[in-house]
Amino acid sequence: MIGLTAGLEIARKALSAYQLAISVYGNNIANVDTPGFSRRRPGLTESEAFELSFGRIGLGVTTATILRMRDVFLDSSYRNATASYARYQSLEQTLSEVEMAIGEPSDVSLGSFLQEFWDAWQELANEPESATSREMVIGKANSLCEAFHRLAGSLNEIRQNLDSEIEGQVDRINSLASRIAYLNKQIVRAECGGREASDLRDKRDQLLDELSEIVDIKTFESHDGAVAVKIGSEALVERGNSFRVNVTERVSRDLVVHDLVIGNADHRLKINGGKLAGLIESRDEVIPGYLEKLNYMAKTLVEKVNEVHEAGYGLDGTSGIDFFEPDNITAATISISEDVLNDPRLIAASNDGTPGNADNALAIAGLRLEGIFGSEGATAEEYYSSIVGDIGIASSRASNQREAQGLLVSEIDNRRESVKGVSLDEEMTNLVASQHAYQAAVKLVGVIDNLMGIVMEML
Repeated sequence: MIGLTAGLEIARKALSAYQLAISVYGNNIANVDTPGFSRRRPGLTESEAFELSFGRIGLGVTTATILRMRDVFLDSSYRNATASYARYQSLEQTLSEVEMAIGEPSDVSLGSFLQEFWDAWQELANEPESATSREMVIGKANSLCEAFHRLAGSLNEIRQNLDSEIEGQVDRINSLASRIAYLNKQIVRAECGGREASDLRDKRDQLLDELSEIVDIKTFESHDGAVAVKIGSEALVERGNSFRVNVTERVSRDLVVHDLVIGNADHRLKINGGKLAGLIESRDEVIPGYLEKLNYMAKTLVEKVNEVHEAGYGLDGTSGIDFFEPDNITAATISISEDVLNDPRLIAASNDGTPGNADNALAIAGLRLEGIFGSEGATAEEYYSSIVGDIGIASSRASNQREAQGLLVSEIDNRRESVKGVSLDEEMTNLVASQHAYQAAVKLVGVIDNLMGIVMEML
């Protein structure tokens, strides 16, 4: 009788285990297209054996747990690669905007107006007493100044937009951190109570993936299932608590910018990856670097032109006049001197005071070919071309790095999906196998029922 009872218990456990297995595989199939879903596996194990005088006999199968198919190492690698990809993507976008602002080659670019400026001085050298030629010099110089202003303004506007975007990411980080902390509480409560929390873990991993696109993070899971999240060395989430990211203001190159801090800390967050890293690098290094080169170019151009112009003479014999305003010279402030604007006759085309002399105008036009820019002695056009070239190279490099990192993200994601993703073929195979096992258990119940009936009749 004990054998039949044990057989009935084996059948009962098998029915329960494979009924659960069918539900698990069915749930996997239903969520084949659900973002962030990790497939489950029923953790089947042999039940504890029953002790008999002649040995131990197994008591069937039981479901010890429902396994969530996930690889922690691949998750970490994916988030690191995603952070790098987002950084290069942000840099590429910024450099693309810089290229659009420069607008080379174009008839209305700084390079074009620089050529026209030198050409105007050459025309003045041909007709040093011509009022039209003098007005043309002023007109082309004014166009050159406006081109400097426009380019500097565009770069500063890009920088301002970058800062606004950095500030805008703070609410998103805080929202994600708060939701991760809340899920930590839910997961710990569920798993400590013996319940399965795969769905909550999926939601938390999806939030961590999203957070890694914004900023590089480090995660550490404790034994009870709670995850700690750090940005650099600063804690963002600890168990059920999240620490708010705030912004502080500082002045950087005449622009009020925002830095990120945790809580009331007096030091900036050290961010090395994610979209934020690219935004901050663009705002604090990339754009200021190009603005500094433009300012140097404007300042050097003004100083060299003024140096030659001051030594020459206008039509009325006046000397020592600056052609450009000599004070506080930047790309955003370069301008023609008020004296020359008010009286074009003061343009110093002559080098000896003779009205028909044009040697000084030729000397200024000749600056076009002089290596007065940079340590390597580049001409104005060469120096400007090097700026444009540097932007193109940096943009191409960022694009290549973004593409390479994108391939790495894709490769890691494919490997991750091979672990956590749902394969309909595999799930259907498992489903059919569980169905057959369930049907076999039903038949076992029928067999034991018949045998027990026979025993009862015998009694």
